Amino acid sequence: MRLPNGREVEAMGVDFETVKEDWNEYKLEDGTILKFKTIVSSIIRTEDYDPMTGDPVYHIRSTNILRANVPEEMKRLPGGAGKPGKKEEGMEVG
Repeated sequence: MRLPNGREVEAMGVDFETVKEDWNEYKLEDGTILKFKTIVSSIIRTEDYDPMTGDPVYHIRSTNILRANVPEEMKRLPGGAGKPGKKEEGMEVG
């Protein structure tokens, strides 16, 4: 396996079972609620060990998922039409 710093190390895939995948939630000062989750697709254990703890070093491949719950007054139409909090009249949204 080639590490991000370019060094090559021996590594092997580790089978795993997902036990729990919770959402992290963040409330922004504008009232928006962001929900964030990381989904792990593979785990690889390298031959390296952390010099401080002695634990094996793992590399994780994952995908991040983000959901936003935005207050109505912050929303605007797709394509940049309108301004946040202002309703556009005479526009059809399909």
